[in-house]
Amino acid sequence: MQRLAKLVDRFFGSLPGLLLVVVAWDAFIIASLSMFSGPVRGLGLADLLGIDLSDANRVGRIIMLYHSLAIPFIAALVYLVLDRLPFGSSPEEERRIRRSITAPVTIGYMLTSIGGMTFAYAGRNWVMHGLFLIGLSLVFYAGALLTVALWPSRRWATDPAQESHLADVPLERVAFFLTALFTLISAAIGGAAGAFFGNGFVAFLAEDIVRHDVHTLFELMIIAHLHIMLTLIDVMILLLVIRTYRVRGLVHKIVVPLTILGTIVISWATWSVMFWEGAHKVINIGSSLLLPGAIMVAIWGWAKMAREGGSWRAILRDPVRFGIFFELIFVNVVVTVPGVYTAINLETFRQEAYLAVERTILVGHWHVLATLSAVIVLFLIADRLGTRGRLRQVIGWGMLVGSSLAFVFVNLYMFRLPGQEKAWTEPFFELGIALSLLALGIFVVALLLGKGSKEP
Repeated sequence: MQRLAKLVDRFFGSLPGLLLVVVAWDAFIIASLSMFSGPVRGLGLADLLGIDLSDANRVGRIIMLYHSLAIPFIAALVYLVLDRLPFGSSPEEERRIRRSITAPVTIGYMLTSIGGMTFAYAGRNWVMHGLFLIGLSLVFYAGALLTVALWPSRRWATDPAQESHLADVPLERVAFFLTALFTLISAAIGGAAGAFFGNGFVAFLAEDIVRHDVHTLFELMIIAHLHIMLTLIDVMILLLVIRTYRVRGLVHKIVVPLTILGTIVISWATWSVMFWEGAHKVINIGSSLLLPGAIMVAIWGWAKMAREGGSWRAILRDPVRFGIFFELIFVNVVVTVPGVYTAINLETFRQEAYLAVERTILVGHWHVLATLSAVIVLFLIADRLGTRGRLRQVIGWGMLVGSSLAFVFVNLYMFRLPGQEKAWTEPFFELGIALSLLALGIFVVALLLGKGSKEP
């Protein structure tokens, strides 16, 4: 019993422990589902286990799967925010505030994943669907508490480490607060549409209705929800990188205000999709404000690593921190440039002959951005947990090389002419995925066994 109590305290008694658990949680879900997808699906394990993978329920399964993976990811961001920012005037107050948020978000993401995955893949037990909804509600509640605690005028919000201020209010804190608030609003938009399921709302995938001339209000709400949630996640990741590595000087004074402005513009524009056709043009303006900031932070980070290591070659000695800043620039190669290219040539891709090509691009574009974001967060967590030695090299280079290989060849696969065969790319991006999963598995197992890390 005493040993069990120590394990519970190790994994749930501190923010580093909670970070380890949530990484292992998502890794377990990914590992479980990898046996039923890609080249492994041909083994017939789904039929052997009686798992329904029919096309009839495909849309619902995908939606439940997305949320079962995304909500733990959101929880990881919450833990990182709680870990990096001050939340109390005294140690006791800070512990109380953090516990009030970590408890519901932890229970919430677990219920969401258990309920969602069970309902989607192990029969339509509506009790499990109820647990899924309870989990989402708890995470939303935790998000509301976090937003209140992030209010910039809190007596503990003043932070000398933050260089950008407006009337003595730290702008970095304002950016965190607005991102959390806008995430709550965006989640509520998606939840409001989902609440009408079976009563005017039918589940769908956005890539299946992109060519519809007219969309219902519910469809527009989901489209807005999908686009802005991932964007706000990426904004929060950028803010965490700025906070974690203490970006300073002119870069901080430029990037933080740009991020605030870009977040406001892109959020309001994305919500406006529900009632204004011209909102997409304004979304591009918001994106143009956010992207330069990420590039500036990446260059600043590499320069700092070079100064501390004595040369530019020193940045390659630490693949985890190098990878964080690399991904902030690499995202433009595998996401931004392909997206702009598609937008410029939209008339071509909207031709009837390009229907399958356009759908592939829509699906792949979203997945590349989501996975790249996950890689950065994994690196942030690995750095926070004090991962060192060979394990740091394995997770750093394994994930970096594997994901980059996958991203490049997935883009080569997506952009093709109608009827053109690009099956030759599949072994390459599947190898990249396999390498990434192997590095993730080694990382999780080693940390669970207490190897290769100073924390928890």
